[in-house]
Amino acid sequence: MIYIVPYIDENFDFQYELSTKNKLPKMNEFHVGEVRAFEVLGIIEVNERKFISLSDGEKDTYRVSPYDYQLEWEGANLPGFLHCYVKSVNVWGLPYLIQSRKHVLEDCYTENNTEYAFKVVAVKEDPNTGSTFYDLKDAFGLHHRYYPEKHETLREIGDIFSLIYNGIEEKGRNNTFLKLSSVEVPPFELDENVTTCYSYEIPASLSESKKDPRKESSFGYEDEFKEFKSSIVFPAGDVEENIDKQLLIISKTIAGFQNHKGGTLFLGVNDTGEAMGIHHDYPFLNSSKNDEYQYSATKDGYELKIRNAVKYFLGNTANSNISFEFDSIDEKEYGVIKIKEVQKPVFLHNIKLYQRAGNMTQLLKGDEITYFIEERFLSRNYNLPQQHPVENNELEEVQETEDEISELTDSSVVQEPPGEYENDRKADIRIPETKRASVNDKLWFYLTFYKNGGWSYQKNAVQNEEVEKEIPILDSMKKERLMMVYDNGCVNVVCPLDIIKPKGVRGRKFRSREKIYSNGWNTKAKLLNLFCADRDDLIVFDSVDQFGSKWVKAHKVSAISVHTTLHLEGNVLINPRLNASIERAVPLPLEYYHLFSSLVLKDHQTSGYLGFRRTDKNYQKTFIALEKLIENYKKLWKI
Repeated sequence: MIYIVPYIDENFDFQYELSTKNKLPKMNEFHVGEVRAFEVLGIIEVNERKFISLSDGEKDTYRVSPYDYQLEWEGANLPGFLHCYVKSVNVWGLPYLIQSRKHVLEDCYTENNTEYAFKVVAVKEDPNTGSTFYDLKDAFGLHHRYYPEKHETLREIGDIFSLIYNGIEEKGRNNTFLKLSSVEVPPFELDENVTTCYSYEIPASLSESKKDPRKESSFGYEDEFKEFKSSIVFPAGDVEENIDKQLLIISKTIAGFQNHKGGTLFLGVNDTGEAMGIHHDYPFLNSSKNDEYQYSATKDGYELKIRNAVKYFLGNTANSNISFEFDSIDEKEYGVIKIKEVQKPVFLHNIKLYQRAGNMTQLLKGDEITYFIEERFLSRNYNLPQQHPVENNELEEVQETEDEISELTDSSVVQEPPGEYENDRKADIRIPETKRASVNDKLWFYLTFYKNGGWSYQKNAVQNEEVEKEIPILDSMKKERLMMVYDNGCVNVVCPLDIIKPKGVRGRKFRSREKIYSNGWNTKAKLLNLFCADRDDLIVFDSVDQFGSKWVKAHKVSAISVHTTLHLEGNVLINPRLNASIERAVPLPLEYYHLFSSLVLKDHQTSGYLGFRRTDKNYQKTFIALEKLIENYKKLWKI
């Protein structure tokens, strides 16, 4: 017998599931008002609408509407679970699910006393109190209600401004709100009776872990008019090149600036404002799956590739309102795209409309699009010259013909006609190879550390109960760095060759093979890990503080001092004064530096900083890329 089980999603659309069992499958009991955690299966599309597909962990599946920022989820950055609120239950016992607002807000807002950008989408009056409030939309696509103070600047629809996030307030029935306060300081009224002002400073020991490890770069920080992209080839969170995807993201950013007030896009500059250079992208300019045009590994080829992508995704008007400059700092060349405001909507593929909001690019929807177009139309009419409009170059530039707009629907990439770039069409592009990926590398010796603190070296692994740690030293690494990582946050670095065959040091003698020597490691701490690293490599540290917050940072191996003795405590990398303990330390080759450079601290910042919180939304995609690199590196070097 076959039973038809009707299913209703949040829009009460009927679906049908077939069961070939002799009786109806047993349902989970849902209750209105409860919050449940569901396993996330992925993003699906039903009737041209996208949903998050969920599972109860057994056999039943559900779906819930996503927010804007969740539409960018891919397999690599899908969360394991999503908390949903049961708004109602139908006659078949199936739930109408919406996302738990508390958990969504906690996922998006991670740092108290931090400024976030919001956009005014409506100005309304509270029917209960008569107070004016703003309907705000944030960069994640979430809406918020904010009641301005009397001293604050009056805002209008479309205004983008910052507010300070001070936590979350719950009022039941999935009504959860952000606690927001103004950045503006109220006028200070001086009391005539007050003659003395007092101030104090937070002790360094309490404030040190809250310091921002990023330096004040020459580029400053990302804001409403400034954006950094470290690459036009590697999307954030990916370790594999995908120039088509990354140029789509860059085109969204350009459209966002043009639909706002203009701005500047820095290329070859990471999230913390450090120049990484654009030379990493040159070997991949011809890696597109859609663009058959050949580009040279030069600045001209680099610019041409971006312009062709902008024309394809945004149209000719967008391309004519950007200009390129190239400069260098610390011998690293970077690109600068100056982006003008455009007095007409700039659509992505003639469909989606993006606008800059704070330091993020926001997708406009529904009434926001209508209001934006009306605003741009009024602005254009206001700015039109009263005489000789046909001779105004700016007006002609903004007015696209229908034929030009229709070019956006063509599946082929817009290509620059042959001309000054003709000689670049057959440039010899070669992908650089990693210097350490040598299959002919031979074993030098095994270095063995024993539980009693001793050590030895030999051609074969010892592998007995007395061994604490053991590591094979390859020929290529015998003159490099052996990293000894301890649970107290210290790392001792030695040169393997110098330990076995010391030169020029009084009192140190050649060490005999297979003989056990004393003072092999610091037995006062736990030896967490051993690995070899090139002096040009990077080392990544994970730590956890006393409150359970997880941190990550990276340093250059060359920033850590090399010692001549095995059992030394070494350098402090996770300072105990910050009340944190080390969880993991792994090396990564310098070739990957540009993929997670924003997490790499300066040489003088080795002990005073824990790094970056794992919950910091500004670095989530960088964290994803880092984990991919570490997994690949572990498999390759068997760490």
